[in-house]
Amino acid sequence: MKRVLIVDDEPDVRFMLRLILEQGGYEVDEAINGSSALEMLRGGSPDLVITDLMMPVMDGNELIERLRSDPATGSIPIMSLTSNPDASVGANVVVTKFPEVSEFLAAVLSILDGGPD
Repeated sequence: MKRVLIVDDEPDVRFMLRLILEQGGYEVDEAINGSSALEMLRGGSPDLVITDLMMPVMDGNELIERLRSDPATGSIPIMSLTSNPDASVGANVVVTKFPEVSEFLAAVLSILDGGPD
C-alpha cells in the first residue's frame, strides 16, 4: 500500500484529505507543519508528500526546498495544495485548495502511477 504524508496546519483539511485518501486505498500520515514533516521523514519516506504552503514554524515552500536538497528525500513526489498556485515552487503538481474529490484523486493517481497498490 502506498503511503502519503499530508502536511497542513488546519486539522479539518488534514481530516478531509485523510478520508479521501484512505477511501482511495492509501495509507496516510499527518504533520502540522514542515518542521514536524521533516521529523516524521526520519522514520522513512512516503510515496507522496502533499503540503500546504502557508503554515507556521516552517512553510510548504521551505519544506519543499529542504526535501529537494536532501539526497534521501529529493526524489519524493510532492503535491502542493494551495489557494495561490503561483506561490508554489518545486512541487511536481500544484492543486488549488479546495479541489473536487475527483480532481484531487486524479492528481494523486497521476503522481503515483496508477494507484495505491
